[in-house]
Amino acid sequence: MNAPVLAVRNLTKLFADAARPDAMPVGVRGVSLEVARGEVVGLIGESGCGKTTLGRCIARLLDPDSGEVLVRDVPFSALKGHSLRNFRKNVQVVFQKPETCLNPRMTVAVFVREALRNFGIVANNAEARKRLVELASLVGLREAALEQYPHQLSGGERQRVAIMRALACEPELIVLDEPTSALDVSVQAQVLRTLKDLQTVVGTSFLFISHDVAVIRYMCARVLVMYLGVVVEEGPVEAVFGRPAHPYTRALLAAAPRIKPRAVDPIALRGELMLGDVRLDECPVRVRCPLAHARCVEAPPEFDLGDGHRSACWLSADTASRSVSPTAMKAAS
Repeated sequence: MNAPVLAVRNLTKLFADAARPDAMPVGVRGVSLEVARGEVVGLIGESGCGKTTLGRCIARLLDPDSGEVLVRDVPFSALKGHSLRNFRKNVQVVFQKPETCLNPRMTVAVFVREALRNFGIVANNAEARKRLVELASLVGLREAALEQYPHQLSGGERQRVAIMRALACEPELIVLDEPTSALDVSVQAQVLRTLKDLQTVVGTSFLFISHDVAVIRYMCARVLVMYLGVVVEEGPVEAVFGRPAHPYTRALLAAAPRIKPRAVDPIALRGELMLGDVRLDECPVRVRCPLAHARCVEAPPEFDLGDGHRSACWLSADTASRSVSPTAMKAAS
């Protein structure tokens, strides 16, 4: 079996609030995930759940407190110096707001050519120009846009330039952090179609971060649901969104507008998130979950529901398949 393009093992990155020393630190706690070659994996959750922190740790824009990130079986989280610089081309990021990563003093051609030269992907200007034209065509940009500055482009065009810049490095994985949330609805649809077509043609693996259920359903084959820094449910999109096992996933789906009737009864979380009420050794959703019971004061294990569908909720113990993970069997006994 081929090694996954990305493997995250028990990654933790926490940020304490100096003004509230008793409150639980926010960030990411003990997250593990894998992305196979050519796979598009979604990461969904409400604002502040740790999605962007996890994406930045994967791309080494932040160093984790503990855990490891493996890219093609190489410990990316442990690399330093020249080795880290050379390996960075394998993991690229497309940010939510493209204007924050584009150089306003460079044309598109100069900006993207910097990436080609930085990693030695082209040998001369002729090769660079040819590659620039190819990349522009891939992301749906006209060739004339190569000679324009960021302020001369529309929001959708700027995001296409950011995607083009990421592709120029020929990465193994692209982390897409809310790449369409800052765009108009019609432009969102265009960029999403571009990404969908691009992934089919290029075959690069995507980790797609979003809070939009419809976007994740359209783009991804597999999804992880995050709440307060932990993954509470994961599995194929059809299973997680069609048969949600965790109350938080059900609440998330209930908040998403839809035309057709819902297949499951909606759930609404109680009140607002208060970090001071949450304890590390209990279910993070307990204080807001309308289905919470006495067992929820213990942190639940991940129960295997079959076909790669897993849920970290004590209620899932009753519906779990016979092949429950060893950790869950030990904890539930």
